[in-house]
Amino acid sequence: MGKLRSRLGHTLREAGVIHSHVDGFTASQQQQLQELMAPVEQQLAQLEEQLAGPELDILDSYCAATPSAQTAIDIFAGEWASEFPPPLSGVRAGDAPLFAIEHVPWGVEVLGGVRGQRVVELGPLEGGHTYLLDRMGAAEVVAIEANTRAFLKCLVSKELLGIPSARFLCGDALRYLESELARGAAKFDFCLASGVLYHFLNPVAALDLMTRASDRLLLWTMYYDEDYIRSREDLSVKFPKATAMEYDGYAHTLYRQEYQQSLDYKGFCGGSAASSAWMTRSDILGALDHFGFDVVDIAFEEQNHKGNGPCFCVAAKRRGT
Repeated sequence: MGKLRSRLGHTLREAGVIHSHVDGFTASQQQQLQELMAPVEQQLAQLEEQLAGPELDILDSYCAATPSAQTAIDIFAGEWASEFPPPLSGVRAGDAPLFAIEHVPWGVEVLGGVRGQRVVELGPLEGGHTYLLDRMGAAEVVAIEANTRAFLKCLVSKELLGIPSARFLCGDALRYLESELARGAAKFDFCLASGVLYHFLNPVAALDLMTRASDRLLLWTMYYDEDYIRSREDLSVKFPKATAMEYDGYAHTLYRQEYQQSLDYKGFCGGSAASSAWMTRSDILGALDHFGFDVVDIAFEEQNHKGNGPCFCVAAKRRGT
């Protein structure tokens, strides 16, 4: 309050309300200031109370039930996207079959397998794809998750299902790749980027790092289709702006995508900013070509994936390998 009163005093003196050139107030002026500030301070106190939310009772963090898979999953009750595989198919979690998704084994097979190999995975979410890579024989899966709640859910999945090859890291996946490349670390044998490209602010820079980190890339992503997006009012309002860009000599267009009300959901699994940038299908494939990758195959293409727009899965590898 002292700084605020000092600033008010300066403003009042400049306005001619206070004629003294000293920093303090007279007793009468202090009384007037207190009367002026009382309703403001009351509103600030109410706002602080609203922002603070309900007071935490530490005892609410304890679990009194008999230990089970469900008690661990219920730490994040209502936030899970994934349906768990056997022998945990009876637990209450999410309903998306991410632990049995088809495009991961498809892409791994198309690109020659991962048995005994090192894999880097960007954005494991809840560990579903990591689980599949482990079961397909990967020796090590380094999975980097920036969403702290999703990272903790990955640890729950690892404990409940047993994913021995997995090493989950909490932090930004692109910064991780940058640091590994900067220190001259060995390339990974395989890179999985499923459901992450369209959550970046600079997806071409992300593709640059992915293609430098490994000679094989499995990419599942949403993409921007002008005709389809503009035909849907609920989708078009999320894409307010298109920007012509150039990265490493590659010209492309980025379409700003705003998460809007999705940010209010505690189980939100998008990017780390309030918006991201989508690319067209042709620009994504053009970027892979620009960075020296050939497309081996494309599959799982949908015009409207879960109401969110077009998607496809691309298996690609470095040209000449």
